[in-house]
Amino acid sequence: MDVLETLRQGLSVYCESGIGLFSTQPVNTISNIAIFISAYSVYQLIKIRHIKNQIIRVLPLLVVLIGVGSILWHGIPNLLTSFADTLPISVLAIVSFFFLLNKLLTNKGLVLGIFLLFILIEVPFILGILPSFNGFIPYLLVFIFGTFVSVGVARMYNLLAQLVPVVIIFAIALLFRTIDTTICPTFPIGTHFIWHILNAFAFYWLIRFLVEIEKIRE
Repeated sequence: MDVLETLRQGLSVYCESGIGLFSTQPVNTISNIAIFISAYSVYQLIKIRHIKNQIIRVLPLLVVLIGVGSILWHGIPNLLTSFADTLPISVLAIVSFFFLLNKLLTNKGLVLGIFLLFILIEVPFILGILPSFNGFIPYLLVFIFGTFVSVGVARMYNLLAQLVPVVIIFAIALLFRTIDTTICPTFPIGTHFIWHILNAFAFYWLIRFLVEIEKIRE
């Protein structure tokens, strides 16, 4: 059974499963609390640092939407809540990528070209036009593109130490997301909830990295 057919039947594509509204994946659902804590933390950080950049200021809201979408998706798995889950995190990745590209490159035409290339590569996997292997490919592409651009920006602003936690935490988070269904026989609740918790830390460190860049640019 492919992923789309699984979603049409309202079934989980993750290891953890159960019966009933919002109890199909209780651990995966509850673990999203970490994402809301992350959203509040970055909101406070942006407020304390007096960040006026509108791109950065909208990021805490996107993190909240990621948590809400994930709760809906894991509580009521279907095609609609699947998009509610994937869209906010996709927007966060796209917005952050655009911000970093603008800091790295002065040629606006080149920025737009690379940005559009990134979108064109990502969209077919996000929309299910190309096989994503349960979301692994688009996240891997975000990791590769994002790390490449972020390292360039971090070297420019001498912020490599600020970037390292983002890269390491997201890489480990992606590993736990990937092995979720594989580990079912020995760990029935799976490891997807660890992806949520580690992502909460990754979101915080990513936005903190962007805040540090913005403060240097002021």
